[in-house]
Amino acid sequence: MRLLEVQDVSTGYGKKQVLFKASFEMKKGETVLLFGSNGSGKSSLLKVVFGLLKPWNKDAKIWFKNEEISNFKPYQLLKKGMVYIPQKNELFDDLSVKENLEISGMQTFCKKELLNRISNVLQHIPILVELSNQKCSRLSGGERKLVSLAMALINKPEIILYDEPLAGISPKNLKEFVKSLKRIKNMQVSLLLVEHRTKNLLHLADKIIQLKLGRLSKTKFNSVIENTGVM
Repeated sequence: MRLLEVQDVSTGYGKKQVLFKASFEMKKGETVLLFGSNGSGKSSLLKVVFGLLKPWNKDAKIWFKNEEISNFKPYQLLKKGMVYIPQKNELFDDLSVKENLEISGMQTFCKKELLNRISNVLQHIPILVELSNQKCSRLSGGERKLVSLAMALINKPEIILYDEPLAGISPKNLKEFVKSLKRIKNMQVSLLLVEHRTKNLLHLADKIIQLKLGRLSKTKFNSVIENTGVM
């Protein structure tokens, strides 16, 4: 089943174009790894899908669950099951992990529903249980990433658009974080991941997409691996 389809999307900032007729699709439960050099348009592609950037061309189309969402706002997409996690994840540093999780759904769910959702999320990211009373200012980069991921999961997304999930994570915490992503994949949540540290996520990917100067490469999965030397 097709979950997300992007067709002929061009966009940019000011007068600078960064994407040129980008097209790809994802199936339900699929993990897609998007990679390319700095400035290739990876983050911009996530932003245009989530409504943070608008397509420049009138013939651009974006579908989510067979509904065109080209002109949807981020809050509308969140309600429909799409979550975007930016590279720099802002937390309330003076609050505990538990309090940050509660705030993430406070305006959307009743208290009972919110607590049930938090409990369910912690089953998939168990390391946060022992950190629940820890202030976020005292967390490591990897632990902060896990909190942001948990906050996203409270919304029970069907797809997560994640920009640089491994950025700022030490080798010590990398393995635990990748395990959490694998658990989420096993929940049949689709993942669109933008990442430089490609090698660490290859085993999760069902498809690899390469961006070169704002244009998507049609290179096959195995060829991308061989050409980039990520294995």
